[in-house]
Amino acid sequence: MFNLISVLLIAVFFYAIIPLAGAFSVRKKWRIFRRRIIDASICRDVTYSVPDRKLNGLSDVFRFTGELQAIQEDSTIWLNNGKVTVRAEMNGIDLYLLPASPAVGNEDQTDENKPGLALEMPSFIRWESVYSLAQGTGFFISGEIHVENGTPVFRHSEENPLLVIIYDGSRDSILQRSIWNGRQINEYWNHLTPFALMAGSFFLFVIAFIAYNRPDLGDFSIKTGILSLLPVIPFFPPGIVFYFLYRKFWKAGRYLRGERDLLILKLKSSNCEGSEKIRSYISRAKLMELLAAASISIGFIINIAIIYFFLVWVI
Repeated sequence: MFNLISVLLIAVFFYAIIPLAGAFSVRKKWRIFRRRIIDASICRDVTYSVPDRKLNGLSDVFRFTGELQAIQEDSTIWLNNGKVTVRAEMNGIDLYLLPASPAVGNEDQTDENKPGLALEMPSFIRWESVYSLAQGTGFFISGEIHVENGTPVFRHSEENPLLVIIYDGSRDSILQRSIWNGRQINEYWNHLTPFALMAGSFFLFVIAFIAYNRPDLGDFSIKTGILSLLPVIPFFPPGIVFYFLYRKFWKAGRYLRGERDLLILKLKSSNCEGSEKIRSYISRAKLMELLAAASISIGFIINIAIIYFFLVWVI
């Protein structure tokens, strides 16, 4: 028969270990994405004279911003920016779809006018899942250029994988918007979390229901039942007040991390140093995240205590 230690371990496994594993996974994925954006920011643009059209073969790593002209059956696309035409081989490539957003980095903008980090993340799909794209669709692409018969061709390699972003809006803010939005809304809430919470809650509810039918396990049944409700407990009053504080602090922390990443992008592009200011953003972001964790924890404790004493009194 289950005891309190075993149900606590079940709760930790489904409510913490699985979601946190997903959290580390998505954080790593978006960290890699932002690093690739920063690397792309220091690449040269493809122009009429660069790379040298007379030298066939691998040239260097470049970037290009333009609109879709045509798609060939062999997964090759043609892009043009009004001055230069390039080809890109897309087979097996992930495409990032950048949400439309106002330009960022304007010192005159207030906090309310700046795009919030939590509004929308870039989504991504495999090229093979793309059924159609309208002519004129905006593309940003960075990677190795191979010159073939005078035509620059973007080609994927293990050392320099292609970064391909489909965007809407201004060309000038693509990198800034990608950095600003390229972060999970909430790392805890990821692709593994819904399954883990539902499975854990159901499993614990079944255990509580079985224990409820045994008079000697009344207190155990109550505690297990509370654990089964853990995913929704923060939304009960009065703890919901601390849930909203948690969201406020978490958003502030993510905002600061976004500002840090924008600063890194700016410094890399201009080849400048600014480590002291970056460290300031990191420390303030960590403070906000600690306050967020404290807020949600207080809400949990208050609501769990209220629910426990209520159930003891009723049962």
